[in-house]
Amino acid sequence: MKTLEKTPSDVKNKILEAAHARFGQYGMGKTTMAEIARDCDMSVGNLYRYYENKTEIGIDCCKGCFTEKKALLREVISRPNLTAGQRLEAFVMETLYYISGQFAEQPRLFELVIFMSTEHKELVDQHLKEVQSLLTEILSEGNKTGEFDIADVMTTSGMILAATMKFTAPHFMSMFPLKQLEKEAKGVVQLLIKGLARH
Repeated sequence: MKTLEKTPSDVKNKILEAAHARFGQYGMGKTTMAEIARDCDMSVGNLYRYYENKTEIGIDCCKGCFTEKKALLREVISRPNLTAGQRLEAFVMETLYYISGQFAEQPRLFELVIFMSTEHKELVDQHLKEVQSLLTEILSEGNKTGEFDIADVMTTSGMILAATMKFTAPHFMSMFPLKQLEKEAKGVVQLLIKGLARH
């Protein structure tokens, strides 16, 4: 039986999976291109055909995580039979669980977060804008159903992201146990819902 030849996209995905795992266990700084190549069962020369350096791999790893997170949040928005308040809570809690899950088994991924935050902040800012755009959909829905009374959904969504930063940003989440973050996140969201509600 003929073996299907892997496409460049398949090879890149394999490289990113291997790099993500190694970054998570050993950190980006201590990971070499040779180690990534070995994990992929390929030569270093072949690896360089796909990525010029470790920085490019790190950027694509982060982009992959951003894509996964946005897909998860998009699924929250499309869940049936939820009020806007319930959807807002799910939006924050699913973000908390996704990020904590990423770091639970791969604690050294924090190095990649620092790298992106300092060296490629424009990519992080773009991702946050996209997350904010998704959040505005929830707020707009709440306005439409009469559950919320928000004059400026875009500004308000930015304020909500700021108010929930402790539960969505790895920098802060690494300092507190998950149980504490869960309790506080739900409490903060309930306060936000009361403030947004039509009175």
